[in-house]
Amino acid sequence: MTRAGRRPWSRVVVAVCVGLIAFGAVVALLPRHQDAAPPPVPLTRGTAGDGSADQRSQELAVQQVAERYVIACDTTDPAHPAGDLATETALAPSLDVSRDVLVPAAWSTEDRRTTVMLDPLGPPVAEHGGAVAVIVTGIMTVTSDSGPPTAAPVAEKITLHLSPGAAESSWRVVGVEVGA
Repeated sequence: MTRAGRRPWSRVVVAVCVGLIAFGAVVALLPRHQDAAPPPVPLTRGTAGDGSADQRSQELAVQQVAERYVIACDTTDPAHPAGDLATETALAPSLDVSRDVLVPAAWSTEDRRTTVMLDPLGPPVAEHGGAVAVIVTGIMTVTSDSGPPTAAPVAEKITLHLSPGAAESSWRVVGVEVGA
């Protein structure tokens, strides 16, 4: 093939490359829709007369369980260095949480105490399989006799499921994602 025979192909390749670059530039300039949180999904279905009160009651029960669980796990004192294990176990009986989390040395001294102040909780969001999730945020303050208090953000996604055949407030924690 002669040099003149290759020119049309090279022009096609150059045209395709220019087209791809132009397409990428146009896509980059278009407005993006960030991953927005899905809208809250009703936890129960009922008639128009009783649905909203029952739904709000369930939402409140889910939020309270998520809040109690985070406080039980993250609030410590010398008498309970791992948190309130009894409450933790009662709210998440089948959840196996690893305790092998790497924490700063100041957080593992014997005389350390942690307290958690949580932000107002948002509405629970329906997950697959009948579960619901609550995002819990706030601040954990770590104090010890060895230094000044330090603060750390709390950001956890608590996934809960209604225990079968249980009372209305029998939501159980089935999953925890830290840093969610």
